[in-house]
Amino acid sequence: MPKFVVDIGDYFEFWGQTAGEVVPVMQERYKAYVEDEHDYLRDMAITFCEWNGGNYYYHSRDALAESMIENGLLEVID
Repeated sequence: MPKFVVDIGDYFEFWGQTAGEVVPVMQERYKAYVEDEHDYLRDMAITFCEWNGGNYYYHSRDALAESMIENGLLEVID
């Protein structure tokens, strides 16, 4: 199982099967007042975009995670 490193102003590590598992980890760490996961993904994408100006896709957990990797917010450590 790979190890992931998240650096979004707060640095933390977690173990997961896929990068998309970053979403439930972030939901646990950063509670949000949204109705469902899609709203949470959208809010995180907007936040990240405002923070570093990157493009973030949020149609799925994996899409957001891949965008985070491309923009340097999430790294896979084997």
